[in-house]
Amino acid sequence: MADANGQPAEPLRRCDVGILILGDLDRAFPPAKDYWVIDGAIAGQNMILAAEGLGIGSVWLGTWPQMDRVEKQRKLFLLPDTVIPHSVIAFGYPAEEKKGEHPDYEESRVHFEQW
Repeated sequence: MADANGQPAEPLRRCDVGILILGDLDRAFPPAKDYWVIDGAIAGQNMILAAEGLGIGSVWLGTWPQMDRVEKQRKLFLLPDTVIPHSVIAFGYPAEEKKGEHPDYEESRVHFEQW
């Protein structure tokens, strides 16, 4: 899976488990077939949040809509045309414990009751 998703997917080489999230167009919501993209994002986010609660590290690795990655994952797993790779999540136990605040957190971007 790491080769199919390229250099940004290097965490897959060191993780304990990698999960490929898929969308199945045969089972998609008929009035809005593209909801599979949102469903895949929600599924990935929920897995990452659950892992965090268990002390398991994770990283989301995008696949769709980068069609070169989609096609490589499709070929690797012999997926039918109606099943579309969405993203990969790598899971493992962190080598170090997180301490303190997240470095990308910007307090000025958080608003309460008004902008």
